[in-house]
Amino acid sequence: MSKKLLFAVALICVFTFIDSLAVPAFGIAEALTPGTKAPEIKTSPGVSVDVSITAPAPKLSLEETLLVGAVASFFGMDVKVVANLYSPPSSPTVTVEATIPRTTVSEPRVLLSAVYMSQYYEEDPVTVIDMKNKGQDWDDIAEQKGKGKKAKPKKKGSNFENDSFIAFVTSYYDVPPAQVEKWLSLGMTETEILFALNLASRANANVNAIINEWRKGESWEAIGRKYKIPMDDLAKPVAPRKKFNYVLP
Repeated sequence: MSKKLLFAVALICVFTFIDSLAVPAFGIAEALTPGTKAPEIKTSPGVSVDVSITAPAPKLSLEETLLVGAVASFFGMDVKVVANLYSPPSSPTVTVEATIPRTTVSEPRVLLSAVYMSQYYEEDPVTVIDMKNKGQDWDDIAEQKGKGKKAKPKKKGSNFENDSFIAFVTSYYDVPPAQVEKWLSLGMTETEILFALNLASRANANVNAIINEWRKGESWEAIGRKYKIPMDDLAKPVAPRKKFNYVLP
């Protein structure tokens, strides 16, 4: 074999080897190029409310999930917006890289009071919650946001928050305020009352009978099975009897 032929064969081999190295390099460069779409990551859905948000979101219990859904339904809000406002202290948070700061409340009464005010004064609920978290009481917030609105009776702190919860529950499930106050006096939490009423509405059952079973130690899941309510429906709010009528409690 002549030297020229050997040189040509060697040259072809060199170019072939260089080309094989260039292909993977292109793939890596493409993966690092800004704007390239990343593969979709599938996640398991929650109990009934999808809280797919960019900031750390709480893993909500059945009762807390129902609260978020019911508030969204009553006020005509996006359930994800409500979920971003509520961070109950009892629930562990998902570890996710936050791209935006979250302004939240941890109590159902405060959540409802903030949403009532934001809807009535046509304000972003995050703004109202931020003002509350910085130490302003509800009267101060109402004065600052109430330009052009009819003045409301002065109500300090817990009174307005208690009235907000009672107004919400009595409107949503059409029950007397005195009955809600009685359940509160028995030591039931807001989310427990809400869950019992929702389960009774869904099962077309007597709410006091359901509460009695629950107070005897039956779980919501067990009571739901008794009334043939699917597990997936336990934390889904029924349709509200009345919706927000743009009146503060």
